[in-house]
Amino acid sequence: MPPPSTSSTTTPPNTLSRYTPPPTTLLIYPATLLLGSLFSVLSPTAQQSPTPELAQARPINYFARKDNIFNLYFVKIGWVWMTLAFTSLLITYPTSLERGRRQIQAFSRYVLATVVWYATTQWFFGPAIIDRSFVFTGGKCETILRDLGQSQDEKGVLGAAAAGDEPLSVYLTAVACKTAGGAWRGGHDVSGHVFMLVLVTAVLGYEALGVLAQAPSESREEVNGKKSEDTESGGQVRTWALWFVGVVAGLGWWMLLMTAIWFHTWLEKANGLIISLAAVYTIYFLPRRIIPLRNFVGVPGA
Repeated sequence: MPPPSTSSTTTPPNTLSRYTPPPTTLLIYPATLLLGSLFSVLSPTAQQSPTPELAQARPINYFARKDNIFNLYFVKIGWVWMTLAFTSLLITYPTSLERGRRQIQAFSRYVLATVVWYATTQWFFGPAIIDRSFVFTGGKCETILRDLGQSQDEKGVLGAAAAGDEPLSVYLTAVACKTAGGAWRGGHDVSGHVFMLVLVTAVLGYEALGVLAQAPSESREEVNGKKSEDTESGGQVRTWALWFVGVVAGLGWWMLLMTAIWFHTWLEKANGLIISLAAVYTIYFLPRRIIPLRNFVGVPGA
């Protein structure tokens, strides 16, 4: 009687090491933040801009401006770029008997990462986690524009808005506060940029490594009794997809370094880093030890 076949979803953890790099690869992120933070403290250039207002009026460095083109059209819509890059990898998975399963598991990893990003920075049964923590630590919306208060007072919405101040309960998110012309001040502002950039670059990096691990072996697999080899066009598409992912991840790392230099306190950056690393570890490393989780999200390349 032949031995029962072993499903790839129950692959022993020691055989997964060739697919997923060790968790120590995540040290690149605290190292990047440390490098940027030290530069911000030690560099005479960085020390020439003592206040954000001065930095905006006379920027010492282009990346010290919040309205620089990379911040506006890359970081601010970072999850759009992440989704495009992830999709480009997903549709170029090498052809094999395992392709469908791997694509479904990869999509599951994307969904988990998206849920974490959305809950942390966009919405979590109301204000996002970052906004909730800011308000919880004493933050509030200040210096609302006088004309906003007057216009709302004329409509009878606010009875005490003649001075141009809105009740705190009206503005519980940074976006709403800034849209109303106010300033989000006084609390602990976890760095959403650090959180998002670390999550994006780590997810794309591990997914790209998984695709690279699949391609050489799967091009030699037999599918329906025939050799399955990547066509020249398919290989070119995958190459372009990997280049696109590399550009997005590389620019994400660069903007992480710029954030470390020009924005946020050490603690705010550290907290953004901790949240993102916890998510990455849960999605990409815990499945190597927890079989039910591995059956659901898989491991890139395995």
